[in-house]
Amino acid sequence: MISEVIWMLIFIKMKSRNNLKRVWLLGMATLCTLAVFAQITTEKMQQFVTQDKQTVASDKIKEFYKLYKYNTAWINRENAGNLNVLFTEITKAPYLALNAKDYAYTYLAAIQNGQENLKNTEDSLEAEIRITDAALHFYGDIVYGNTKPAFGYNGLKYTPDCLNIPALLAAYITLNKLPSLASAISPTILEVSVIENKIKQLLTVMAQNNFAEQTITSNKINANNSALITKLYQLGIINETEKSLPDNTLKQKLKEAQKQFGLLADGVLRTTILKELNVPVAVRLKQLMLALNYYRWLNCVTQNQSVIVVNLPAAYLKVYKNSKTIFEMRVIVGKKATPTPTLTSKIDEVVLYPYWHVPYKIATKELLPSIKRNPGYINKNNYQVLNSAGNIVNPYSVNWRSLSAGYFPYTIRQSTGCDNALGLLKLNFYNPFSVYLHDTPNKNLFSMNKRFFSHGCMRMEKPMDIGHLVLKNNNIAIDTLEQKGCLRNQSPIFVKADVQMPVIVWYNPVGIDAEKRVIFYEDIYGKFNWMH
Repeated sequence: MISEVIWMLIFIKMKSRNNLKRVWLLGMATLCTLAVFAQITTEKMQQFVTQDKQTVASDKIKEFYKLYKYNTAWINRENAGNLNVLFTEITKAPYLALNAKDYAYTYLAAIQNGQENLKNTEDSLEAEIRITDAALHFYGDIVYGNTKPAFGYNGLKYTPDCLNIPALLAAYITLNKLPSLASAISPTILEVSVIENKIKQLLTVMAQNNFAEQTITSNKINANNSALITKLYQLGIINETEKSLPDNTLKQKLKEAQKQFGLLADGVLRTTILKELNVPVAVRLKQLMLALNYYRWLNCVTQNQSVIVVNLPAAYLKVYKNSKTIFEMRVIVGKKATPTPTLTSKIDEVVLYPYWHVPYKIATKELLPSIKRNPGYINKNNYQVLNSAGNIVNPYSVNWRSLSAGYFPYTIRQSTGCDNALGLLKLNFYNPFSVYLHDTPNKNLFSMNKRFFSHGCMRMEKPMDIGHLVLKNNNIAIDTLEQKGCLRNQSPIFVKADVQMPVIVWYNPVGIDAEKRVIFYEDIYGKFNWMH
């Protein structure tokens, strides 16, 4: 992965004052190379693309040439400009969190500079197809990303497909607008443009001749801490003209850095912020590039519907619709020992006044010792004991001393009330992990920056707002719930969701806040090994 970063920088350093001359020379080389070939007729093109003797072209390539009326798009003199545009766009791939090598870059460069010798019509036809394949792949990755998020359970079976890339490529070439295609199809979800800008800023800094990774060892916040000042510059928190700042101003810049890492912004250079600042810039670049492609993947599913997205390392929930964030809030997710799983699913039910059926491990490892000391613990905490038939039994009739983690033939259920662990509302969606989104009576934990306290389920800061969103055609149910508040021993009420809203629980290393600030999240569950 580090080698990919080095490769990116090579291309960036090629962008110099001689760039225009280089492009002109390559363009002339292309024209000279292509001039020697006979014109390929539409009949030859159609025959070559649609032949059955071998898999010459994918379905997307066939669709492109059908829409383009089987004309050549790249390899004849009159369309050599298209090839120049495509090659130039692919050269910019690192700025787009993409890898130019994925799009036949070496092959395109060889054609551009005349090193690839197309000896006959057959060679030219094969080159045409290969270039089109690279173009479709490149523009497709701009729209959908080159990396799919990993999920422990994928209930949505979602594959992004909201744009017809072959049709758009054919249309933009026909209209002689190919240079504007990349920007036209880039996802409109805000995170994409913000993270792209951050990538460009880091790449520009890393391409400078005097760039070097910094290790900050001093906790002094003054002009003598050159490593601190250099790292703040590299991260875009201060600019070139601000490298000699008064101590008070430098402290404010440090607070900005703390916000960028989701830390308490107190301007103290303590261990937590030092740890984050000493992460190499090359690693931050990799995190940004992965995140950007994740958001590209997300964009299509948010079109014309609301989608709940929980980002685990952020312990944060956003609701997207038409690529925009329409609602957001803090959540509490699984601690390191009991991490919340990644998944995709659909909300099918809202439960008002939910029971909490205590998971077996929690019941036997956490509750049972307290119950053994005093069976009154059951009634005091609003629990009920159910036998295998599902009937409530008197807790004082149970021989608790005989029970253990290996033998526990009961279910402990917490009844409804102000102390119910699930609060007043629970969102059900199928998954094999028995996790869900729910309310909580303990609101104080939402004020913390690090919110990893649950056994795996996700506690919501503003559950009623989500309830209104999911039950938009039955808001009276949520209104009534809010009016009555917590009722002790109220039977649960099950309300079918108006629309099965998608829910995505993913593990994304980077996001943005309400001020459009890029935020790098701690790899709380240790999912990534960024240094390799």
